[in-house]
Amino acid sequence: MNKLSAIFKNLLSKWKETSRNKKLAFSIFFIGILVALIYIGIFLGSTNYVVLFSNMDPADSAAVYQKLKDDKVTAKVSGTSILVPKGQVDQLRMQMLSEVTMTNGSTGFELLDKSQLGTTDEEIKINYQRALQGELERTIKSFPQIDGARVHLVIPESTAFVRDTSAGSASVTLKLKTGTKLDSEQVRAIIALISGSVTNIPKENVQVIDDKMTLLSKGIYSGASDSANDLTSTDKQQELKKSFETELEKKAKTMLETIYGKDKVTVNVNADLDFDAVEQASTTYDPKSVVVSEHTVTSGNGTVTSNTSSSPVDNNMTNTTVANSQTGGTVSADITKNYDVSKVEQKTIKAPGSVKRLTTSVAIDGKADDVTKNSVKNLVISAIGFSDLRGDVINVEGIPFDTTIKDSAKKDLDAINTANAKAQKTKMFAYIGAGVATLLVIVVGVLLFMRRRKNKDEEAIAGEIMMPKGLDVILDQNFGEDLHLNVESEKSHMENQIKKYAKEKPEQVADIIKTWLAEDERG
Repeated sequence: MNKLSAIFKNLLSKWKETSRNKKLAFSIFFIGILVALIYIGIFLGSTNYVVLFSNMDPADSAAVYQKLKDDKVTAKVSGTSILVPKGQVDQLRMQMLSEVTMTNGSTGFELLDKSQLGTTDEEIKINYQRALQGELERTIKSFPQIDGARVHLVIPESTAFVRDTSAGSASVTLKLKTGTKLDSEQVRAIIALISGSVTNIPKENVQVIDDKMTLLSKGIYSGASDSANDLTSTDKQQELKKSFETELEKKAKTMLETIYGKDKVTVNVNADLDFDAVEQASTTYDPKSVVVSEHTVTSGNGTVTSNTSSSPVDNNMTNTTVANSQTGGTVSADITKNYDVSKVEQKTIKAPGSVKRLTTSVAIDGKADDVTKNSVKNLVISAIGFSDLRGDVINVEGIPFDTTIKDSAKKDLDAINTANAKAQKTKMFAYIGAGVATLLVIVVGVLLFMRRRKNKDEEAIAGEIMMPKGLDVILDQNFGEDLHLNVESEKSHMENQIKKYAKEKPEQVADIIKTWLAEDERG
């Protein structure tokens, strides 16, 4: 115990002997180590939580959270996410998927597992319809653009007494994710899914509605062929027309801007498109007759020489009688030939959206002579697919462009850019000034601190040189204020004054030294 106390006293004495700057440095060092140890202890002692499931249906989240509580697992809820300790996340995820039924807000065929004894046929039909609706909802919710879905089915009843029953119908309500939309192909896929999953529900009886009360299935199945379904609505036709015109304008303008420069050429294309779906059947007959069958009957004996007669009916039968000059006998031959006319039947379906006529206008900034106009016209002809057979028209004119609005906008934009640049420069100078001011404050603070420290060191040095007893009185009497030494005098000044006094009055200095020696001997 005494040894420990001695060590403590020794450390305390050394701490007291340490300078103020070292004490400050050691204090900051030990405080930093203490804070680091506390932070490490808190970090290592705390539990790191990660996401187990997120963006789940509220019913599924409640079931999973209740199961975790029953299993005594520490879990947290953050928004729509369930958090569990990092080391258990994989095990808990597999366990929850195997023990908790994830319905995703819809009840599927697991509803039929709850059937009880005594359930009527009507209840079984209703449960089957609910289960089928739930399975379809789950499938539709798995699509990346869909956030939620509800499916309602009207399934026709089939009986043994009625052969042809009325067709069923279905309606689908979709909640789309923010910033997404479905095109016609995706809507058609949902309709095909519903129609293919339920008996006797044709595609045209499936209606799809989004959360903005927009009928997405409008015009997709309206009795026309699938190839023309996308073009039945006027909006779709106008969209296709605009897209086609924009593409032709881009081709022509890009080519001409390489010659005349940007914003020196304007191209406008008006396309007249035919959106009628035409189905045409044609039959072509071959003028050359073809023998289908031939039958020949010969009777008698002899040699055929001549005497041929033909049947007047379509040359289908030829009777030949031959006389035999040697034996006097006759030979009779009956020949029957059947002819047929060959034909080719062809069925042609003309796709909608064909080009009926193109009208193109080209304007060039400035004046243009006939040669230039003709050259530009030839270039545009090759770029847009010009056809004289359709009656296409191209007009090329050279007209000076009015750039007043553009110049004014450019001037305003330049003024805005200049103001922004000036503001940025002012802001930068403000930052630089603040930085310089901060640096000056730091430098001044350091200089003041160093000066104060230097003055304290000088005070300590001056204190170490003790004024001999009676010396200050003698110096004041003989030299007045010039030789007055205060606590702030420098060491060199003190030495010079003592040397000067010893040189001028050595007798008094000798008496003072004798007095010091006498005091030392008595002490």
